[in-house]
Amino acid sequence: MKTLSRPAVIVDGIDDLGREYSSARWIYHRLLDFEDTHQSVLAAAAERAAPGITRVGRIVSRLSRRIRWSERSTGWSPPLHTPWLTSLRARLIELRAERNASDSWREAMCWADDSEPGAPARGGARRKAGETDEDFAARSAKRRTTLTRREAHRAALYAEHVAVGSSGRSRIHWGTWNGLVKSVDQARAAVLKARKQGLPAEWRRPRWSDDSTLFADTHGFRIASKDDSGPWWTLELRTHFGWVRFRAKCGNWHEIPESASMRTLKLTRRQKTLGSSGRSTRQGWAYSVSIAIEGVEPAAHTGAGLVALDWGHREHGHPHESEGIRAFAWLGDDGALGEILLPRECREATDAVDEMKARVDGAFNARKSALGLPDRNRHRYRSRLMRAGVRTDEEQLWLTWEDRYEMRMQRARKRVKNLRQETYMKAVRMLRSRYSQFAIEDESIMRHRAADIDKETSHRKRSNRELTARYLFVSICERLGAEMIPVPARNSTRECPKCGHLDENTAELIIVCGGCGTARDKDHGANQVILRRAKGVLEKRLASP
Repeated sequence: MKTLSRPAVIVDGIDDLGREYSSARWIYHRLLDFEDTHQSVLAAAAERAAPGITRVGRIVSRLSRRIRWSERSTGWSPPLHTPWLTSLRARLIELRAERNASDSWREAMCWADDSEPGAPARGGARRKAGETDEDFAARSAKRRTTLTRREAHRAALYAEHVAVGSSGRSRIHWGTWNGLVKSVDQARAAVLKARKQGLPAEWRRPRWSDDSTLFADTHGFRIASKDDSGPWWTLELRTHFGWVRFRAKCGNWHEIPESASMRTLKLTRRQKTLGSSGRSTRQGWAYSVSIAIEGVEPAAHTGAGLVALDWGHREHGHPHESEGIRAFAWLGDDGALGEILLPRECREATDAVDEMKARVDGAFNARKSALGLPDRNRHRYRSRLMRAGVRTDEEQLWLTWEDRYEMRMQRARKRVKNLRQETYMKAVRMLRSRYSQFAIEDESIMRHRAADIDKETSHRKRSNRELTARYLFVSICERLGAEMIPVPARNSTRECPKCGHLDENTAELIIVCGGCGTARDKDHGANQVILRRAKGVLEKRLASP
């Protein structure tokens, strides 16, 4: 199974599509209404069985978030209260044991799956192929004769959402209905898992401006035409009101064989611009299509070697600086070496974001001096204006202007994120076809924080770390099944791979060893050191019982 994701352009049926999205969002809220009722029943039963479990779980969750925040932060972080958190976790375990031993809690867990008096009858069981009369009768006897509370609610909702009251809500296609029910079940499982642990958990209700998705199976969409001379496909999606036609660049997906079959389709709508300053700055919707294709086997990762990766950030000085930014240099145990380059467009987009931020901050500083504003920065000024509710025309113009720049910066950041992720995915797939073990330096946040000397150096290093996004690369490696081998990072760049002499860590990429006189590329030299250390780690693993 493989997923094909591409931007889409609506050709015909935009009004029908809008009504379908509106109906899907309304029905999703109604499905969550029942789950909210069940969660309130669970919360009441938990408080009766173990008073205080809700408050203790909320405090534990908040303190745990502080710990995760401090791990990611390179600056100030709130106090952790570690001893308090330890005692509260022990108290939460005791309260959870008291709650689980209560009969009322067990009844509340099964509340949605029980039938209430007067529930509608369930349809008769269907005979399976090759099933005998005795087996069919035994299975029918065990089958529940009435619908559960959740099933009755969903059956009534599906039957009545042709027109609900005076709102005139319309029916959605049954493929979208099945997709919404599946997403609600997944959200319920995640929330229930946290509730069983005594921690607070809620699902996020979709708003009008949030992404919305329509679902379709093999009978809910079809390919209308293909452009033989280009990558464009014209597809049609079935809605309750008719077929909606859209175009997408699916023809440039060359890995799809003729025998593959398209199973499901998702059409997602995202708002291009959202104005939060009070005035409508909507500029339409952007659409994307995602198609699940069956019969396409993923690329086999048959590599069994070891590769060392040195993470860094080099825009200038390396041999391929005209092609991009060196984010990683790698060296395999088979002698092959290479580098992972980020496109130059990433740096250009990042510089554009910094330039726009400087312009907005400069405009605010001038505004602050002219009007004598008491706010420390523009973010606090904006928060104060948003809380005030009533704004002058001049304040409204400022918020609208700032909104426009914020959207430009958001688009540039998203472009960098997409380019970086695409580059890393291609590189890791290539490496996984040759190697199964990835050796990488074990670098902590505290090490980076200690390396920041002054404010300017700290900002530059933090910007470079965000651009290369080492954590994203490691997560992609783990996702594709690579075995990560962390090795000590101390002096890996300074150490000469031949004689072991420690040179000064200067800004130059090509250095000459002071011990043996060998010239080397610092990144590839560090890879040789990392590779040797990784082999030592593996030998210790084999030697240990």
